[in-house]
Amino acid sequence: MSDVLEVPPRTSTVRVLSVVVGVSVAVSALGGMLWGFLAPAQQLLVVAQDRGAALTGESLHRFDGLALFSFVSLALGLVIPIGWWLWKSERGPRLFGAIFVGALAGSVAALLVGNGIAALRFPKAADPAVGSIVTVAPSVDTPLVLIVQALMASLVILLLAAMNPNDNLHYTEPEPDDLDVEFSPPPPSFDSNRVD
Repeated sequence: MSDVLEVPPRTSTVRVLSVVVGVSVAVSALGGMLWGFLAPAQQLLVVAQDRGAALTGESLHRFDGLALFSFVSLALGLVIPIGWWLWKSERGPRLFGAIFVGALAGSVAALLVGNGIAALRFPKAADPAVGSIVTVAPSVDTPLVLIVQALMASLVILLLAAMNPNDNLHYTEPEPDDLDVEFSPPPPSFDSNRVD
């Protein structure tokens, strides 16, 4: 009964890291494009040269842009690790590290791509007159939002690893021939109408 289980071959750490980070950055850049198209611009009243005051209600759009970016990061942090979890032969600390680095790099890529799209949608006004209303492209003002995707990805991997029934995190369906189950007859019935 000491059968040796065959372990599927594992790829090199550099390859795993480059594949996971590359795909995560590409998918996150698509999320950044989505944010760049959805984030609302802010309108300002020009009060002096290179100075503006937010119009009533327009200052809320700074929060809207941040909230939308956080939502996109949460969605990416949920979907991307689930996709990578399907790579059964690479499950473990190495895959988690690659997913975490990919989530951090993906957040930076999403921010750069999203800011670029937003700047193309709302170009900066050149030398606006005092008293005019200008539209300012949305932006994310705090770097703390970059950790959202990595934290969500870590939580998802933690839950997937905790729910996995095997210690090595691999799950394979056993072949019917490998099951050593002996079927025994059912226990005798205690039916009172039965005569032996």
